[in-house]
Amino acid sequence: MAQTAKYDYKKIANVVLCVLAYGFLGYKLVTYDNYAGLAAQFRQAALWQWLCLAGCVLLFPVNRFFESCKWRYLVRGIEPMNLWEAQRQVYYGTIAGFVTPYKLGEYPGRALLFRHTRHHWLTATCLGIIGGYAMTSVVIVGGLPAVLEWLSPDGSMLWSIAVALMSALVAIFALPALMRRLQSRPWKSEQTRMLIDNMAGLTVKDVSVLIGLSLLRYTVFLGQLLLVLLFSGVVLDTETMLVVLPLYFLLITVTPAVPAAELAVRGAWAVVIFERFGADVSAAAVIAALLLWTINTILPLLVGTFVRLRSPRP
Repeated sequence: MAQTAKYDYKKIANVVLCVLAYGFLGYKLVTYDNYAGLAAQFRQAALWQWLCLAGCVLLFPVNRFFESCKWRYLVRGIEPMNLWEAQRQVYYGTIAGFVTPYKLGEYPGRALLFRHTRHHWLTATCLGIIGGYAMTSVVIVGGLPAVLEWLSPDGSMLWSIAVALMSALVAIFALPALMRRLQSRPWKSEQTRMLIDNMAGLTVKDVSVLIGLSLLRYTVFLGQLLLVLLFSGVVLDTETMLVVLPLYFLLITVTPAVPAAELAVRGAWAVVIFERFGADVSAAAVIAALLLWTINTILPLLVGTFVRLRSPRP
C-alpha cells in the first residue's frame, strides 16, 4: 500500500509539473507581439545566417552535455549513474525548473528519476545548488570586467579582468574552508545545515572540476549568443562583442525570474544593452533573445517531456 501511494504521489507531481510548464509556455506564445519582425528576419536571412542559426541549435546538446557531466559528478556519492542517465535527469529537471524562480525546482525534479535513492532528493537539491553556484560564479567573473568596460570605456579592461579573476579564485577556493568553520554552528534549518555540510565536503579538486565544467558551458553560451545575433543581423566589431556578450549573460543571471518569464527579462536587457547601437540593432537583438530562449529553454523542455514519456516507470 505504501509503495502504491508513493508511486501515485510521484505520478501526480509529474503531471502537475508538465501542466504548469506548458501552461506558461502557451501564455508566452500567445502574448508575444513581434511575430511580424521575426517572420521578416527569417525571410531575409542569407545562407551564412542560416548556418549561424543551425550552429546555435547544434550547440544546445553540447550545453546540456556539460551540465550532465557536472550533475553526475555532484551526485556520484548518493546516486552513481552513467552519462546517459545523467542527461535524462538533466533534461527532465527542465520541466520543474521552468516554473520556479532561479530554476531551483530543477534539482528535485532531476531526483524524481533517481532509481535507488529517491529519498535523498534534499541532498541532491543541495548539491545542485552548489553546481548552480559554480556556474553563477563563472558568469559573474566573466561579466564584471564587461560592466566596468561598459561604464568606463576608457578604462583598462585587462586590469579589471585580473582583479575579477583574483577575487573569484580567493572566494571560490576559500569557500570549502569557510563552510567547515560554519559546520560547528547549531543551525535550526535542516536545509541550511545540509547545504553547509555538502559544501564543506568539497575539496579543491571538486571545486576545480565544477568550475571547469561551468566554464565550458559558459563558453558554449557565449558562442550560441554570438551565432544567434549574427543570424538576426547584429554585426558588431570584436571588441564590442567581447563586452556585450558577457554583460548580457551577467544581467539575465542576476535578475530574479521564473524561466517561463525569462523571455520578457531577456528582451528588456537586450534593449538596454543594444539600444546605443541604434533602433534596428536593438530590435534585432530582441529577436535574437527570443531565439536563444527558445533553443535553450523550450527545446530542453520538449526533450525532457519526451524522456519522461519514454522512460520506464519506477
